[in-house]
Amino acid sequence: MRRRLKSAGLWLLVLALAAGSMALPWMVCRGYDRELFAQPRTRPATDLALSAAARENGFVSQLYERQRLLGGWSEGWEPLEGEAAGAAAENARGTLLELMALENLPDGARQTVGEALAQSSQGQAWQDEMGFVRVRLGDVYLITEPVTGLPARLSAYGAAVDAPADPLALLDQWRALLGVDTLPDWEETETAQAGATELRSQQGRLRLQVCAAHEAFLLEAASFS
Repeated sequence: MRRRLKSAGLWLLVLALAAGSMALPWMVCRGYDRELFAQPRTRPATDLALSAAARENGFVSQLYERQRLLGGWSEGWEPLEGEAAGAAAENARGTLLELMALENLPDGARQTVGEALAQSSQGQAWQDEMGFVRVRLGDVYLITEPVTGLPARLSAYGAAVDAPADPLALLDQWRALLGVDTLPDWEETETAQAGATELRSQQGRLRLQVCAAHEAFLLEAASFS
C-alpha cells in the first residue's frame, strides 16, 4: 500500500513539473504581449506607394489618405456652424496672412486676399470626415490639412487676380512653406491646363500647381494615384 501511495505521489510530482514547464512559456509570452501592447503603436497613414520619407511627413500622408478615401476637393464636405465655424474662419485668417508673405505671390492675388481679410463677416466653413477644413472669406477659398494645419489649396476670384511673374519661384516658396521641399525628386511636369505650372514628386505622389486664368488664381497641393 505504501509503495502504491509513493508511486502515485511520484507521478503527481512528475505531472506538476510537466504542467509547470508548459505554463512557463505561456506566462513569459503573456508578459511580453502585455509589454508589447502597452507601447504606443502608430497606424501607417499610407501604403508603400509613398517613400518612407513621404510617409513620415504628416502633410503628405494626410493628403494621400484623403485622395484615396474621398477623391478630389469637391467631395465630402459638411457645413460648420456656430463656434466651430468661427474658429475655422479665425484660423484661416492667420493662414492667409502667412500666404500673403510669399514673396512671389502675384499682386492681384495678394490684393484679393487682403480684401477678404478686411471683411468683417465670418464667412462660411466646411469640414470633411478626415478633418480637412474649407473656409470661404469673400472671393477667397482656403483648404487646410488637419494634422499640421498647413494650407493645401488657395483659390481667389475676381478681375484683379493675375499670374505670378515667376511661377516656379512661387512654387519653390510654396514647397518650403509646406515642408515638402525635402522630397528629392521634384520635377516640372507638362499640363494641358491654360496658365498652369506644375511640379510633381513621385516619391510623395504629390503635385503642386499654380494657375491663373479667367479671373481665377489657384495655388494647390494635391495627391495623385
